Amino acid sequence: MNHDNEGRLIVDTAGHWALYAPALPPGSVALGTVRRENGDEGALVRFERTGQYAQVNAAVVRTLDGRKVAAAMGTAGRPTEIDARRVNVTLDEVTIEQAKKIGGGNLSAGLREAVRIVRDLARAS
Repeated sequence: MNHDNEGRLIVDTAGHWALYAPALPPGSVALGTVRRENGDEGALVRFERTGQYAQVNAAVVRTLDGRKVAAAMGTAGRPTEIDARRVNVTLDEVTIEQAKKIGGGNLSAGLREAVRIVRDLARAS
């Protein structure tokens, strides 16, 4: 019998992921820890190229349902509406990672914040 909470995940973005994965798989970024309903816990990672989420325990990588991860992180649903338009930009990896850090993992938010900071500095001088 299926249940709405079957396979539910619990995500801790402040969790000590390095306890479970001292070395991350290539092309992935750690987001915290994830615990499955059965108590199985590991590092929560996202593969940057594909956006796929996974639980990592040492050398074992198990893919996760992105919808369940989003629900556990509270990011499910339609994004907040802002007065913006979609554009394509070409960025180097360093800029992408720095913008994501500024934006709390969100590239677009990081770019908007960086531009706001530069604009405020220009006004102040």
